[in-house]
Amino acid sequence: MFSNFPKIFLILLSINLIYCENPDISSIKSSLIEVKGPDDPILSEYISVYRDSIKLGLDDVIGFSNNTYTKNDFNNINFNSSLGNLIADIIFIQSDSIFKLRENRNIDFVLQNHGGLRASLLKGEIKLSDAYKILPFDNEIVVVEVLGETVFEIISFLKNEINPHPISGITINETRSLIRGSFIDPEKKYTIATNDYLLNGGDQMFFFGNNLEVYNLGYYLRDAFIDFTKTNLELTSKIDNRFLKNE
Repeated sequence: MFSNFPKIFLILLSINLIYCENPDISSIKSSLIEVKGPDDPILSEYISVYRDSIKLGLDDVIGFSNNTYTKNDFNNINFNSSLGNLIADIIFIQSDSIFKLRENRNIDFVLQNHGGLRASLLKGEIKLSDAYKILPFDNEIVVVEVLGETVFEIISFLKNEINPHPISGITINETRSLIRGSFIDPEKKYTIATNDYLLNGGDQMFFFGNNLEVYNLGYYLRDAFIDFTKTNLELTSKIDNRFLKNE
């Protein structure tokens, strides 16, 4: 019966088009059609092969966390989080090595987004599935080149945010800001490792539109985390003085 369904459907559709004088749709109604009946054993077996292999991979242990790190442990003075610092530092290390190899240049600093971190990193074993929980989006690392005057715009934006966006390589406080330990030159070119979502104005970061050049690394944030964790095995982080407010 089901093998003839396409033919029957085409016949009914043809009759409808021929005899319907007014083909305009007058109304549309929707309803939930419950699927009943036993599972198809052949289809279930076919799916289970892929489901089990995926689950097996996600359960692989890739490292160890010596504490629980979250994006919400910041305070009114130390405007940074243990998880945000960890992720930003990892992205700095991983993207800097790739950028150095490809362009013979270094990353100046990292800027990611608070909302991109979707789960905490718990103390103990780190499984591959944890990487997908923390960084579930397929966002790629991009290196954006901007002038120092745009960096000042970025700093002003970050100071007015409610939640701390992960940064690395740059220190910010109420009186001065430094990039890799040096004062910011408004005429100098700086390279920022961010992601493609923010590059396109995500989270209101429209300042990335003032870029001089964009370098696509073709490297997911999640993969940077996975690669670093596999190499270093034990992850550690803390809140520090990279962003201070209300001193």
